[in-house]
Amino acid sequence: MKIRHIIAGALLIVLPQLAMAQQEDEQRTIFQRPEGKECVDVGFEGGFTIGGGSVDGRATFKGGIEAGVIIGHGVELGLYGSGFVTEREADKQLDNDKYQFDCVSGGVFVKPIIAYRSPVHISFPIKFGVGEVTYSDDAWADYDDHYYRSRSNREDHSVVCEVEPGARVELNVTKNFHISLGVSYKVLLGHDLEYYDTKAPIVSSDALNSLFYGVTFSFGQF
Repeated sequence: MKIRHIIAGALLIVLPQLAMAQQEDEQRTIFQRPEGKECVDVGFEGGFTIGGGSVDGRATFKGGIEAGVIIGHGVELGLYGSGFVTEREADKQLDNDKYQFDCVSGGVFVKPIIAYRSPVHISFPIKFGVGEVTYSDDAWADYDDHYYRSRSNREDHSVVCEVEPGARVELNVTKNFHISLGVSYKVLLGHDLEYYDTKAPIVSSDALNSLFYGVTFSFGQF
């Protein structure tokens, strides 16, 4: 009887331990963490932004796309492309024809992420890029003398460098979809826009630096 009791007691102790060992020995992937924690150390995302602001006192539409790799949930490194276009305004130097500013740019960005586990958290993207800014009348159907003189209705264009720091409030809608509300300040460096005839500057060196706001829709493995 004593032997039976000993065997039964031993089985009661050993069998649960074997079951636990079986669960712990399940295969793990290289991206997996212990149970109860996020399982992705390196993620990715892609998204697009729609927003606006004011450039040289003109209402401006701004849009862009971005894609990056998220490292340790705490910082994202990636590439972006963006552009803006202002409303058209009459220019007294150009017979009161209506002109607008356009800018297309692209480059790299770094985005520190704070408190990623929270459903609502913040990030601080900063972008570094190059692009082109153009001053044009955008009247493609207006085949007058000015159209031919200005080389496809561009009064002038210039290559620029840009720096754009920003801040975002990010909402985790689902595990694979985030919405962000943000502001940024775009600084354009090195532009030298001039009137075609007089060579006088069209705007001052800092007139195109602008505060923008927007909403970003992001999809990926966060």
